[in-house]
Amino acid sequence: MVSEHIARKASGQIQAVQYLRGVAAMMVVVHHALHDRAGFFSPFAEVDLGRPGVLIFFVISGFVMMHACRGEPASTFARRRIIRVVPLYWLMTLVFFAIVFRNDLAANEPLRRVPELLGSLFFVPHYHSGVPTEIWPILVPGWTLNYEMFFFAVFFVGILAGRPGLVASLILAALVVVGQVVDSTDARVLTWTSPFLLLFIFGIGLAALWKRTDFRRAWPLLPIGLALAFLAGFSGLQGASTTLAFFVAAVLTVAGTLGIQSLAPNLHMSWLSAIGDASYSIYLSHTILMVILYKGLARLPLEGWAQFVVTNGLAVVICTIAGIAIYRLVERPMIRALRTRLEPRREPSGAAARSGGTT
Repeated sequence: MVSEHIARKASGQIQAVQYLRGVAAMMVVVHHALHDRAGFFSPFAEVDLGRPGVLIFFVISGFVMMHACRGEPASTFARRRIIRVVPLYWLMTLVFFAIVFRNDLAANEPLRRVPELLGSLFFVPHYHSGVPTEIWPILVPGWTLNYEMFFFAVFFVGILAGRPGLVASLILAALVVVGQVVDSTDARVLTWTSPFLLLFIFGIGLAALWKRTDFRRAWPLLPIGLALAFLAGFSGLQGASTTLAFFVAAVLTVAGTLGIQSLAPNLHMSWLSAIGDASYSIYLSHTILMVILYKGLARLPLEGWAQFVVTNGLAVVICTIAGIAIYRLVERPMIRALRTRLEPRREPSGAAARSGGTT
């Protein structure tokens, strides 16, 4: 019975992981909605739901690459990752750059952010011009893509070596060790040796276990992981213990999601599927939309808790709906057009195609 269960899931869609992408994206959107803003009441400004959300994405990426992409030829792997990640990110980065460029023109500094723009477009980690202590690209949510693209490059090396999971895990682990012994403030060194890289290894490990193990009893790890993420996030605390809690929460949440997939492979939630499909568009667009939205929401004759509930509720709903629209009208047609033009064959259906998600 167990062996049959494992054999069946090898070729099936991992729909629950797509749902989890939607949940993780919404955690990031809510996190940014709760930010402290001038003129807005925000009793939860110190809450951190964004970090556990993006850490879940990192684990998912490790899992998906190992589960669905390890058998791809290196050239196919590279082409599909670039098509999946780069075009929409470049588009959103240029849109945001156009917004801030107006300010630079007004300050008579039209070229001030051009080096930062180039570094952002080519995923070179650098310190942000507006917040010099943070390693962020121009479009702030893109900081996670610096990690994602670096992981893809390492996984590409693993594919070339014929052992993608093992080679990628060894390289990433070695880099993290280097980061613990090398004292550097260089943004590239700090990013490419960060402990965040361990989450991709955990994802790879979950894929290996998923292939060989019956995960049906792992479903309780999902509520446990989410509860830990929310408890640590709402604590408002910073430091190693909170970071560790987020790490553990991310791994448990993904493992529990795989348990849900095994326990209820036909589970269907259309609304969460729509958010999961659009998670990349939601993730990249929501901070741009919030810049515009909160200027309009500031005009509402509200204050205190009424203002907090109405303005943040509207912002989250509008950003989600707009992100879904961007996915359907921009991201999906753009990806299809590029695949038609650049791929020799149509991408196969099933686990590999469906599990592409945000990666």
